[in-house]
Amino acid sequence: MPVLRLRQTSEGGDAYRVVVELEANGQRREDTRQFKFKLEAQDQEDLRWYLEDYLQYPLDPAPKIAARIEARMDEIGAELFRAVLAGTSVWGEARHDLAETRVEVVTGVQEATAIPWELLRDPESGVPLALRARAFVRGIHDAAQRPKLPPVAGGPVRVLLAICRPRGGDDVPFRSVARRLVDGLHGSDAVQLTVLRPPTFERLAAVLRDAKAAGEPYHLVHFDGHGVWDGHGYLLFENPALEENRELVDGPRLGSLMAEPGVGALMLNACQSAYATPPREPVAAPSNVHEETRAFGSLAQEVMDAGAPGVVAMRYSVFVVTAAQFMVDVYERLMHGDTLGEAVSFGRKQLEAQPLRGIGFDPRPLRDWCVPVVFEAAPVRLFSGRQAGLKLAPPGSGVAMEGLPPRASSGATKPRSEEHTSELQSLTNL
Repeated sequence: MPVLRLRQTSEGGDAYRVVVELEANGQRREDTRQFKFKLEAQDQEDLRWYLEDYLQYPLDPAPKIAARIEARMDEIGAELFRAVLAGTSVWGEARHDLAETRVEVVTGVQEATAIPWELLRDPESGVPLALRARAFVRGIHDAAQRPKLPPVAGGPVRVLLAICRPRGGDDVPFRSVARRLVDGLHGSDAVQLTVLRPPTFERLAAVLRDAKAAGEPYHLVHFDGHGVWDGHGYLLFENPALEENRELVDGPRLGSLMAEPGVGALMLNACQSAYATPPREPVAAPSNVHEETRAFGSLAQEVMDAGAPGVVAMRYSVFVVTAAQFMVDVYERLMHGDTLGEAVSFGRKQLEAQPLRGIGFDPRPLRDWCVPVVFEAAPVRLFSGRQAGLKLAPPGSGVAMEGLPPRASSGATKPRSEEHTSELQSLTNL
């Protein structure tokens, strides 16, 4: 498979240097560009409002504001393209086979935060590269812990699902995402699904370590719960011994746990798990990239820096229906033998093909395909090709698992498909 790689480094302030590489047919081509780019604070807030708030209050003048922001998203993507790829010999060759190409964006920490690379868009075709390439992934420079790629599973792929609802009955109910996985994977010969009970970080660590000691390590950990950003990113695990039954777990702690037993991939349908705010003003870089990651990086970047091979996370808060549809598509493509990056890219394309709209009005379809972000140290493949053709079972298949919360039945957004009609909720989990 051809690989188009963008290696970006900071030159100070808003100035950047990017080395563009193309590896194809046993040959390597390279170009270098220097450019300036800054995502203004207003752009940052506009993107957040559009992806998180717009469909909750889509009355006039919100649709006009949304249209302006969508046009600005196109401008940002085209601006990046002109700065990095337009006119290069690399792009002149890569563009002809982009549908079969893996695009890797390898950046420093602050650059990854400051530049929305998923919007990178060729003005000539009018389509973002993330919706054209076979895989569009992010990487990081020199992780503190070198990741160990998992072997392709010879037997069933072992998935550990953590469903965390710290607020109990007042929390977001167990709904579309976890229920689809539980229903869909139950009884599958290809997947061995275990639901973490109780859903505490202490229990997660014990289960992962015990599984490795028994010679049956988990290939994938899926966290279905809340993410928060408070200057740093955290996941909210349940812990009855702490106030409000909440334990905040940061990226370094979580990433170290993933690396220790060799977990191949971490799935996070937690809000803002790939979010970080770039510094408003240029700041002196820490003494090394790992300190920089802890100072400025998202939770997903911190997990990768600690040695995880692959992470799927959400840059913004995510609508329930979006998370449910996206994760179903990703798992089905993984079971087809796709790499993690290929599966996420397929999921993005499906979100674009089935845009989310509201109920009782006809707003602009939401471009929330850019919310999921995938990091890969190298292509991560969990299933062999022999699993091709497997699909998740439809929801409502009657699976009952002791200790799981009930389904939800209220709603305020229109689903991407009719099968989600009874599992609607306006904003997010998570």
